Amino acid sequence: MKNCIPLRIAATLLMLYTLMSASIVHASAAEENSSVNSNIPVVHTVLFWFKSETTAETVANITNIASSYGSLPMVRAVYVGDSLPSEREVVDDSFGIAITLLFDSEKDLQAYNADPEHARKSKQILPYVTRGVIYDFYNRAQTHK
Repeated sequence: MKNCIPLRIAATLLMLYTLMSASIVHASAAEENSSVNSNIPVVHTVLFWFKSETTAETVANITNIASSYGSLPMVRAVYVGDSLPSEREVVDDSFGIAITLLFDSEKDLQAYNADPEHARKSKQILPYVTRGVIYDFYNRAQTHK
């Protein structure tokens, strides 16, 4: 019975050591991922569906507004266009326009989201929108043409 107590203490210490080690490894991995991700290019894609009364002229104006996001210093590239009709069932071509912006980093995307010019332009677009969906992702592609 005497030997049971030191064995329990040893088991408890081993368990605590294991948990602490796992926490340290997890924290290190999280730090490493955040520093790695800070230098990975980011793609920001927005899909808009328009109100039925939105005219073709208004959509053209919205396309011009969205294209002008490229003048913001943190935006690397801009792609704007209407949906490409498709008969393939897996393709969702129901949206009005798509906007894709490329950024050098997540930090640049955050700066864009906080930029007053982005907010001003968005206020011009949103009154015509019934639905918007945003996809942000890291661009891990190694080649560009």
